[in-house]
Amino acid sequence: MMRSMFSAVSGLRAHQTRMDVIGNNIANVNTVGFKGSRVTFQEVFSQTVRGAGSPQGGRGGTNPQQIGLGINVASMDTFHIRGAVERTDYNTDLMINGDGFFIVADDPNFLNRSYTRGGNFALDEAGNLVTADGFRVLGYMADENGVLKSNLEGLQISKAVTFDAKVTANVGFESNLDSETVIYTGTDPVVEVGGTTTADSVYRTILQDPSSPYDATSNPVIKYEINPIHEDKVARETSYQVYDNLGGIHQIKQVFVKVPGVTGPPDLSQFRVETFYVKENGEMIHATAGAGITGTAPTLQFDTNGKIVGGLNAAYQIDEALTNGAGDFTFDVDFSKLTMFANTSTASATKIDGYKQGTLSEFTIASTGEVMGIFDNGQRRILGQIALANFKNPAGLEKTSANMYRTTSNSGQAMEGVPGAGGFGNLNPGALEMSNVDLSREFTNMITTQRGFQANSRIITTSDEMLQEVVNMKR
Repeated sequence: MMRSMFSAVSGLRAHQTRMDVIGNNIANVNTVGFKGSRVTFQEVFSQTVRGAGSPQGGRGGTNPQQIGLGINVASMDTFHIRGAVERTDYNTDLMINGDGFFIVADDPNFLNRSYTRGGNFALDEAGNLVTADGFRVLGYMADENGVLKSNLEGLQISKAVTFDAKVTANVGFESNLDSETVIYTGTDPVVEVGGTTTADSVYRTILQDPSSPYDATSNPVIKYEINPIHEDKVARETSYQVYDNLGGIHQIKQVFVKVPGVTGPPDLSQFRVETFYVKENGEMIHATAGAGITGTAPTLQFDTNGKIVGGLNAAYQIDEALTNGAGDFTFDVDFSKLTMFANTSTASATKIDGYKQGTLSEFTIASTGEVMGIFDNGQRRILGQIALANFKNPAGLEKTSANMYRTTSNSGQAMEGVPGAGGFGNLNPGALEMSNVDLSREFTNMITTQRGFQANSRIITTSDEMLQEVVNMKR
């Protein structure tokens, strides 16, 4: 039989394999994170008809005479080139902008690992971050303090995560007190406490029964209010919240009353700070009354340049009688950033530490893979960080299913890390990596493959006709 027929048969098989790969590439043109492949050919071997001859005497050498015996598939290469970006705005959709693979596993110990570039993840009922097939995405979980652990495990973003309450220890005031506030020069106390009957106090009490004297049981203080005749003596009246050890909220009201200054040198303007505890029912307790809240009424001193020089700090204690089992706690108030200029009084508590207990309301994923939990108490904490893997020879990975790969003896072992460090690409949250299949190239390859297949089939028919002529010679 003619050798050309067998060579053509090998060519048909090889081109059919190439067409299979092209068909798979085109079928996955819209598959998330898909990496296209190619097929290359090589000669199988050649039959030597005559070997090479070396030059001898006056004659030159001769080249070998060989007949090729067909082709075979040399390689099937996967192109690990980044695909285009598809924006989705889903917070669990992730794209690797550079080198690396997501690490996923389907066993309880996270040892049966696979690798993928497809970042179309979702959350299951337990809050696990999973692929479309339920493989858990691996990373580094954080403890309750936001410190990342060192072992790889499945990432979990559970709505059951809480943020413990923190007691308020410091309150910081900022902004201005109006220097043109009228000075209170009365002889009565700035705040009328309990059953005091004076009428000239800046702050006076309102009793349940104004016609009866103050009595803690039968006629307690309901609240305090500014005496209308002294409204212009109050530079600022502001409220803020502090938190006890269990996250209970306590309303504090502070009033800045301008009082006579100090005749210098240096000349100093003064503001007295009166503090009240406001209960849920509107009842108010003055801080100097010793009935649940204690603390001084500091006098703030300002120089002629409007800078505070005295009364920079104050401390207050809220007793356990007001904290519903949280015990008493003390917080400091810092007035050192207040100023005094001829402008509207805007002094407010702008920096308050402490917060109530919070539950997870939403989360975001950063470009570094950090999963940041946002809690309903306004706090944020790292819940975990997505891990990536890379290989010395990514082309040596073996495709399995669902856009996943596994290691082989030629890919090398996985090198693990986090996005944006150690040569790993950053993440693009809210985006997916599209297939890197180039349709124009695939269609061109399909045409050349078709022509190659046709040419090899012509070799078979032509060789058959030649054999037919040989058979016909005996007639």
